[in-house]
Amino acid sequence: MAELPDARHALSLQWVFGVAPEAGAHSLSDENRSAIFYTSAHTGVVLDLQSQTQLLLQGHRNAICATAASEDRRRIATADAGPGSMLVLWDSYSGCPLRSIAPPHESGVRAIDMSPDARYVVALSAGPAPQLLSLWDLAADGDKPLYSLQVDSTAEEQLSVRFSPEAPTEIVTAGGRIVIFWSWASGTLECYAPEEAGASLQQPVSPLTGSLFLPGSRRALSSTTDGQAVVWDVVSNVPEADTLRRRAVKLVRLASRSTIRCAVVMHGLLFVGTADGHVRAFNSELRLVAWFEDIAAGPVTSISFSHDAAAWEGKGGADDLRCADFIVGTAGALIVACSSAMFGHPSLEARRGTLLVQGQEGAVHGLAAHPALPRFASTCGAGLLHLWDFEERRLLLLRLFDGLSGYILAFSPDGALLAVGFTNGTLKLLSATSLQELHTFRNFKGCVRHLCFSADGAWLAAAATDRAVALYRFGPNATDPEKHAWELIGRHRAHAGAVTALAFSTGEDAASARLISCGEDRMLCEYDLGRASVQDGLQLRKRTRLEQTAAPTACAWVKNALDAGPSLVVANDAYKLRIVASDSLVTCRTILGPTHGGPLLHLRPLPHDPELAAASAELRAELRDDRPGKEAADGAGAGPEGAGYVAYACEDKVAGLVRLPLDGNPNASMGLIAHPGEVSSLVASPDGRWLITAGGSDASIHLWRVDTDALDAAATSGGTGADAFAAQLDGGKGGPVYSELVDYFCYAELRALGEETTEERHLTGRVPLSEIGNLLRACGHYPTEREVDDIVHEVAAGGADSVDFDSFLRIYINHRPAVGISNASIAAAFDALGANNGGGCPIPTSELLRVLQSHGEAIAPDDLAQCLRALCGVSSLDEAFNADCLDAKAFAETVLGFEVGVDDERASEPPHASHNVITFGVGVPGAGFKGLRASPVLDLGISSRGATEAM
Repeated sequence: MAELPDARHALSLQWVFGVAPEAGAHSLSDENRSAIFYTSAHTGVVLDLQSQTQLLLQGHRNAICATAASEDRRRIATADAGPGSMLVLWDSYSGCPLRSIAPPHESGVRAIDMSPDARYVVALSAGPAPQLLSLWDLAADGDKPLYSLQVDSTAEEQLSVRFSPEAPTEIVTAGGRIVIFWSWASGTLECYAPEEAGASLQQPVSPLTGSLFLPGSRRALSSTTDGQAVVWDVVSNVPEADTLRRRAVKLVRLASRSTIRCAVVMHGLLFVGTADGHVRAFNSELRLVAWFEDIAAGPVTSISFSHDAAAWEGKGGADDLRCADFIVGTAGALIVACSSAMFGHPSLEARRGTLLVQGQEGAVHGLAAHPALPRFASTCGAGLLHLWDFEERRLLLLRLFDGLSGYILAFSPDGALLAVGFTNGTLKLLSATSLQELHTFRNFKGCVRHLCFSADGAWLAAAATDRAVALYRFGPNATDPEKHAWELIGRHRAHAGAVTALAFSTGEDAASARLISCGEDRMLCEYDLGRASVQDGLQLRKRTRLEQTAAPTACAWVKNALDAGPSLVVANDAYKLRIVASDSLVTCRTILGPTHGGPLLHLRPLPHDPELAAASAELRAELRDDRPGKEAADGAGAGPEGAGYVAYACEDKVAGLVRLPLDGNPNASMGLIAHPGEVSSLVASPDGRWLITAGGSDASIHLWRVDTDALDAAATSGGTGADAFAAQLDGGKGGPVYSELVDYFCYAELRALGEETTEERHLTGRVPLSEIGNLLRACGHYPTEREVDDIVHEVAAGGADSVDFDSFLRIYINHRPAVGISNASIAAAFDALGANNGGGCPIPTSELLRVLQSHGEAIAPDDLAQCLRALCGVSSLDEAFNADCLDAKAFAETVLGFEVGVDDERASEPPHASHNVITFGVGVPGAGFKGLRASPVLDLGISSRGATEAM
C-alpha cells in the first residue's frame, strides 16, 4: 500500500478530539520542542504545545491499545489488537513510519515496550491462548521476530511487559498473580516464573497491576491493587550471571489502599500513579521523597518525563526535588502537565498542574453541529456534555449531569436551543450559549434515540426505545398567553418495532412541515401536524409498508434533482437506498447504496447554500480574529455550483460521501475507515465543509475536511453511465457475466416478439416492461411480485413502456441483493415458520406446502410443481424427500443445491472495508447468482498526512 502524500481526498482527517487513557501518554519535549504524544481510537497524535497543531499518525485499522517511546523521545511504537493488526515504529518529529510489522501476532498485541536505545521492541500477544512473547531487532530486515517464545500454558495471561533500562537482554512480564522473568543474554530466549508472591512471603498479596526493574540493582518490583508493591530479588545461592531466578523478598506499601495504575523509573527515582489521582516519588530505598496529591484529574494511568537530563541535577532531598517536567494521563481522558515546582507549592491551583488535553470520558453517542457557528456539542456516557469550537480546536463549555447519561443531541435551527435526550427517557432543552437548563420533559420509558427540530424551530420531535414518537411545540403558555414555552403535544406509538429514523421535511414554515418516522417493522409513518394539538394529541396521517424483508435504518430529506423538491431517501439493512415520493410515500426508485462497513445508519445532506455559507463566514468573522497559522475552511472545495452531496456513516468503521443525484454509480461515492469500531454519530458544519464523526465506545471525535472536488474527479475518472455499472460485474464489460446478461436480454426481446413464428422480427433493442420480472430471474435475481411491480412502476413513472439494455443493467445492479443467501439464513427462515432446528424438530412437509401456498405471495400448485421440476427433477416435495418432515439443511441441499461443507456464511455477511478495493463474489449455489463488485473504500494507510487510497 503506497503512501500518497500529495493526493487529494474527499475526506481528510484534520483534528482528533479524544484521548485513549489506557494506551498511555508520552512527553516528547526536549531542548528543541515542547510536544506530547497520545492516541485516540486508531490514530496516534503528536500535539505541538506551542503551535497547538496536531500531527496525526494514521495506519492502524483497530484501536491502538499499546504504545512505547524511546529514551530520547525520537521514536514511538504503536500496536493494536484485532483483524489486520499492526506494530508500527514512527519518527516522532516527522510523523513518518519507519517500520511496520503486520501482523506482529495472529490476534494482535496486548502490551509492548521499547528498549531505551530504540533498537528492540518486545510484544505480548493478545487473544486466545497460547500467549506469545516476541522480540524484534528493528535494525534487521523482515517481519520475523528475533525471538519468540510461548508463555507457559499453566501460567495466566500476561498483561504488561517491560525492558530492563540497563540491560535490554532482560525483560519482565506480569499477569494478575504470576510474574515471569525473561532473558536472551545467552543467545536464546529463556524464561522463569517464580512461585507466587503470596506463597513466598506467606501473607496475602493483592492482584498485580504491572512489573518493572529497579535501576542500579538486580531487583524488580510489582505493583498491586491495594497500593503495595512486591520486591523481587535474585536467589542468593545461584551464580551471579543467572539473573532469571528471582523470588519475592518483601512487600512494601507505596500508596494508601489505592490501586497503583502505573509506575516508571527515571534517574534512580521510582514514580507511581494511583487510582486516587496521586503521583508519588520514591528513592532507591523505596522511601517517599515527594508527592503530588492535588492534581485532581482522576485515576493516573500514565506518567512520562521530558527528555531533559540537566533538570535532574541535584535531586535527592525531600525539600529539594529536582526532576524534569512530566505529564500525567488519567482515566478521565485528561493529560496534565506537571513540574517539580508543584511539590510543596503554597498555592492549591499551582499544585494542580496545567491541563493540556481534554477528551471524552466514556462512550460518545451524541453529536450536534451548530446551524451557523463553527461549534458542535457532544455527549458521552459519563453524563458529560461538551461544547466545542472546531475552528479554534478548543472546549468552550462543559456540563455534568449527575445520574444521567446523554445519548442524542440536536440544535434548534436558530442555534438558541440545544435539546438533549438521555438514556432514562428524560429530554432537556438547554441554552445553546450557556448550557443552562430551560425545560425538562419526562415522557418516555426508554432511551431517547432520535431528536429533530422542524425547519422553522416551532416543532421538536423525539423518539425512544419504547417505540413512541413525541411531538413538542413552542407556543403561548396555557396560563399566560403572552409568554411562550415548550409543551408536549402528544405521543404516538405507530410502530410495532423500534424507531430507526425520524425526520422533518425541509419546509421553511410550520404549514409545510412534515414529520416522518421509519421503524424496524418496515413501516413508514407520517404524522398529521395540522391536526396536532394538546387536546387531540399527535395524530397519524399515513402509514405505509416500505419494505418486505429489509428493515429501514436511516432516512433524510434530500434534493436529488436540481429541478425538483426534496425527496425522502430511506436506507435499509440490505444496502439499498429507497427514494420515496414526497406526496404518496411510495418508493419511486431503488438504488444500490455503499456496500462496505455494514448498513447505513446515518444520512446527512451536506449544506451547499451559498447564502448560508456566506452568512456563516460573516458570523465567524464577527466572533473571532483570524489567527496566523490556522487553516482556513474555504480550502476544502465546495464542488461544482449547484452540486449536492450526502454524507453517510455505516454500522461499522466506515464514513463517506455520495454525490447527487443518487443513481447507484459506485464511482460517485467514497468511503474510508473513520473509526476502528462503530460510527455512533455524524454531523456536518453549516457550510458543508467539515464533517464530524463520533466513535461510540472508542470515546473519540474526528474532524474531517470535505473536498468534494476530489470526489468529482474520482467520479469522472472512474466512468459514468452504463460502463460504471458494467464494471461492478465479475470480469467487467468483457467478462462472462456481462455476456450472459446480453444473451438473456436478447432472448427476452425475441420472446416478447413471439417465439413460435417464421415471420421476420424487427429488433429494437428494447424489452417491454412485462418481461422485466422474467428477465431478472433468468439472470439469477429472484424478486417478489411486489418488487417486480415496484420496478415496473419506477420505469413507467418516467413515461417509458420498455427498457434498453443499459437501463436494464442499471435495474439489475441496483435491485439485486447485495449479499447472497446462506444456510444460516435458510435455517432462520425455518425457525420463523415454527421449526426448532437446534432441537432437531423439522417442519412437517404438509405444513411447509400449506405455508408456501397460502402465506405472503402464495405460490399456485402448478407454479410450485414447475419450480420443483426445475430445481430437483420432481414435481412435489414428497417425491423429493420421501419423508414426512423437512428441516433447513435438507431443504438447502436437496432443493436449492447448497453444497455441504461450503463456507457460505461469507456470502451473507455484510462486506466490510479492507486495505484493498473490496471484490467479493456473492453466490446462491445452484441459482446462477453473479458476483458483484463493491465500490472502492479508502483505508487510512500508514501516513501522517491523511487517508491514502489502497491501490
